[in-house]
Amino acid sequence: MVVRKTYKLTQVVRAKSETKRFEQMLDAIVQSKNGSTYYQYTEQLDAHTLKCVLKVQDDIVRIQRRGVINMNFIFMEGARTDTFYESLAGRHHFFVHTNKIEITNDDIEIDYDLYEGDEKLGNYTYTLKKED
Repeated sequence: MVVRKTYKLTQVVRAKSETKRFEQMLDAIVQSKNGSTYYQYTEQLDAHTLKCVLKVQDDIVRIQRRGVINMNFIFMEGARTDTFYESLAGRHHFFVHTNKIEITNDDIEIDYDLYEGDEKLGNYTYTLKKED
């Protein structure tokens, strides 16, 4: 079954001594298929549009973004995963350490640290919250 829902996306980035917060409203298409739930939405990044798919399967969350950046992050609580991130600045190999995944009803919160090699780039919180 395919359903349209409105979500508030909040991303908090804590890097060095600075904290940045980004928020936007999203119209998402939510679909359950083969034991997974998919959230398809369009995200704005500055003047660019990214096509995004967030997939929840058991305790694993995947976020795929396509557009001016291309990435496929995999989040597994307590685990370290690796990925490639492509942007206009080039291709980067990152490691993601997932501190926490919280999924309740239609809300998803992911807290993770992002590394390039051994260097921690920052702590990130990604929250997708259903609006009433």
